[in-house]
Amino acid sequence: MSHADVDQPPYISHQVQAAKRFYLGTAVGSTSELHASCGGWERTAADYTIRRDTFPWLGIEFVAGGRGTLWFGRRSYPLSRGCLFSYGPGVAHRIESDSRALLSKYYINFGGQQAANLMSAAQMDPGSFRVVDNSEEIESALDLLIAEGGRSRPQAPQIASLQLHILLLKLGQGGANDPRSDRRAQQTLRKCLDYIDRHFLAVATAEQIAAACHVSPSHMTRLFGRFGYVSPYDYLVRKKMVHAAELFDSGYLLVREVAERFGMDSFQFSRVFKRVHGLSPSQFLRRHGR
Repeated sequence: MSHADVDQPPYISHQVQAAKRFYLGTAVGSTSELHASCGGWERTAADYTIRRDTFPWLGIEFVAGGRGTLWFGRRSYPLSRGCLFSYGPGVAHRIESDSRALLSKYYINFGGQQAANLMSAAQMDPGSFRVVDNSEEIESALDLLIAEGGRSRPQAPQIASLQLHILLLKLGQGGANDPRSDRRAQQTLRKCLDYIDRHFLAVATAEQIAAACHVSPSHMTRLFGRFGYVSPYDYLVRKKMVHAAELFDSGYLLVREVAERFGMDSFQFSRVFKRVHGLSPSQFLRRHGR
């Protein structure tokens, strides 16, 4: 069977704007050999939410773009390009897309004891999450797998399974970040975030943040993107504008007075405030009865 909607299983999401899919329909547990069941690429809709207490197949998903959040039970992970995660029978999970930056992602569902062994060798047992540093290579392998799985020919299941085998081997080649490296990266990111949260009123540039946290500006920017955050400068600006809204709510300051507190003229401040809140300062004040 091809990627057409005919005979697709009920767990295929319809909360998408666009999709390329295939469905080969192999019965769960029908063989010990690796076999691809279904897969595809999808651009999610704003209301995209997947909640599952379990899943019949082993599954791998790769985020190609956008942002979202993944939960394994109570553990949550920010999703952005390069994120790779797995699930399977007995692994409760939830996936949500950020409505302001819709997820674009790939998924592959498969079975067989050989699949479980390959996933374990790649350190991708169900319930795993990591960020890969060879996104283009993984994305190309997935595109090829989906293309082969969607061809209307008798050999499609076998070829798709072979492509999946290659993909799982690639994941085991060390193309993903070492978990210890991930922990160090997360610690550095948290240090930068904490510094901004404490000093956003006194800081004006991303370079100042990087210097205070003893990292290069480019490395800091990559860390923010890797873990699903906006750029360090945008994060700083948002903190400033949220505080500006609090100032408007708590007193009778003029727009000019608040702008001066942030070292901006009224025009620049109003433009930035509207970019963050979607309202100009005067509109914000009117909406809040001021």
